Amino acid sequence: MTLTEADHAEYAKVGKDRGYSPAEFEPYLDPSLRGITDVYDGDRRESLMTPREFFTNPHYTGTVGAYIWPKVLDEIARMNDGSYVEVVATGGIGAAKTSVAICSQLYQLYNLMTFYNPHVPFGLKPTDEIVIVFQSMRFTQAKEVAYDRFKAMVDECPYFTGRFAYDKDIKSQLRFQNHITVKPVAGNEAATIGQNVIGGILDEVNFMESVEKSKKDADGGVYEQAVTLYNSIARRRESRFMTRGQLPGLLCLVSSKRYRGQFTDKKAEEAVTNKRIYVYDKRIWDVVSDAKFEMMYTDEWFDVFVGDEHRKPYMVDEAHPAPKDEQELVMSVPVEHEHDFAADLLKALRDIAGISTTALHPFIMDPARVVESFDCHNSIFSREECDFDILGLKIYPKEFVNPKEPRFIHVDLAISRDSCGFAIGHVKGFARVTRGPAPPPNEDGSPATDDRAYEVLPKIHIDGMLEIRPPRGGEISYSKIRDIIYLLTKLGLNIQWVTFDSFQSTDSKQILSQRGYTTGDASLDKDTAGYEMLKTAFYDGRLDAPPHVKCLREM
Repeated sequence: MTLTEADHAEYAKVGKDRGYSPAEFEPYLDPSLRGITDVYDGDRRESLMTPREFFTNPHYTGTVGAYIWPKVLDEIARMNDGSYVEVVATGGIGAAKTSVAICSQLYQLYNLMTFYNPHVPFGLKPTDEIVIVFQSMRFTQAKEVAYDRFKAMVDECPYFTGRFAYDKDIKSQLRFQNHITVKPVAGNEAATIGQNVIGGILDEVNFMESVEKSKKDADGGVYEQAVTLYNSIARRRESRFMTRGQLPGLLCLVSSKRYRGQFTDKKAEEAVTNKRIYVYDKRIWDVVSDAKFEMMYTDEWFDVFVGDEHRKPYMVDEAHPAPKDEQELVMSVPVEHEHDFAADLLKALRDIAGISTTALHPFIMDPARVVESFDCHNSIFSREECDFDILGLKIYPKEFVNPKEPRFIHVDLAISRDSCGFAIGHVKGFARVTRGPAPPPNEDGSPATDDRAYEVLPKIHIDGMLEIRPPRGGEISYSKIRDIIYLLTKLGLNIQWVTFDSFQSTDSKQILSQRGYTTGDASLDKDTAGYEMLKTAFYDGRLDAPPHVKCLREM
């Protein structure tokens, strides 16, 4: 299929406006472009272009490539060079996250279309569908956010509107020759059951459901929608298309940043050791064309300390300099965004700078106080986690403090997938805590009488904390949790109270009650009173705990 001179002129103009040099497009303005006639390459009907060749060839993609910023095209070319099976696309607003995913699927579709019979390499029947899926939290989002944009892009490409056009009579999906199909699906695991999914887009993964004690989870544990949908697609790709350890296609996991430790953060961590995962994590000023950058910015910058799990972020200035030994936590931002950062630093970090933060309005505003409350003494337990199988547990009586003081134990139960939480502590004394600002000194400079109100509040000593994991392929044994309680009592601790969250705890409460312990339910699902008390204890410095990495992280 050929384009008119007017088409070429429009394409060249758009390309120039988007920051490409004229020389970059001159080879493609020749009417004898390579790839117009079929070139046989093994089982392919034509030789496969590289991503860059594909998107800069107007006979294949029309003017689509001209609207891709050069730096973004560089990224698309790298993630589609055959070295990767997954892409994590995240970062700030406007950084082309969805665009790189959609363009990648367009190229992967083209890759499939170049085969005479794409089923043969994978041992599929010629009548089997090969599916590229678009999935999000709900069907409407999958369709309207990414799929409709993809379809519009397909309609702009001469390659997909000419000899390889889809069936226009089918409105719900794009059905091409050789039973290659692109379609949006619902946001549940069942949506892809029985389908030969070769790749696709899983969109807004950081905003998907996360429900504790969910009926959607087979064990009544935590239902993570993103993890469930990802595992469903990943398993189908491997079972249908794995060939000598290699996977065709590309699965794009797309989302803006939200909280630390969410799905894209975990996949980015995985990418450190799994070299088949490509991480695209950009801000808009990283990827815009030079022309667009000059339109948006003056090339003046300010610095932000982005913080970490234990330190708050702040805008760097003379009064608040950046730490010299932690420059990796300092980000330079164009001054055009300075007002947004000054108005709402956490929101700007997340939306503009693409940095995962604590909660948008965190419950504990001063994480340093929390850090000060941990690692104050040794734990009575030999380790921070156990499973009563491979990870055994020892108790150290030499670390008991005030063993005769009444102890309180809380257990947050789980079955097979989630860890169980176990904590034991006691009140080691009381502190007089003064409230309100100190009075100013007297006129003669002498200290004023401090008549502020005060409260007498408990000083809390956490003896030990445990994360009890289910053994591999098994379930947590509740009887062994009770055995810990019995052993602590035998070793001399005065355990008076044992509480549980309400989940699966009736049996344990009855057994412990028969052994003389006072039992009950303690859940923080109904109100925040317990959280408020804990936060106040942190701020007052009335709580000391042993080291526990996971507990500190989740605070």
